[in-house]
Amino acid sequence: MSMSMWANAFKMPEHPDLTGLEITFLSGVALKVRRRAMGHVAALTLESTRPFHHLGSQALVFLMPILGAAFGREQAEKAVKLLENPKAMDFFMKELEAASETDDNGAQPCQKKTLK
Repeated sequence: MSMSMWANAFKMPEHPDLTGLEITFLSGVALKVRRRAMGHVAALTLESTRPFHHLGSQALVFLMPILGAAFGREQAEKAVKLLENPKAMDFFMKELEAASETDDNGAQPCQKKTLK
């Protein structure tokens, strides 16, 4: 009995590379997170919940009828695909980390408002 029979028995499919639209979307979200000075919090949350990303995407599939009505079916499906793809989460983490290496998380500093 040869091992070649079992070579692909438990092989998981490889996740697709990110498209230009997905990269643009994730970069935009990372920019919004950095502008709110929440880059470190978002990175910590993403890293600590990494094992649950696929579970979260399945919850979105379950809620698709509601989310589709609220945000549009295409947007909800994009969110599901991004949560299922570890390459997307890695890219998003790199975007957040790149911002933390620049001045003030790569975004304009928040102006403190004082009450009079």
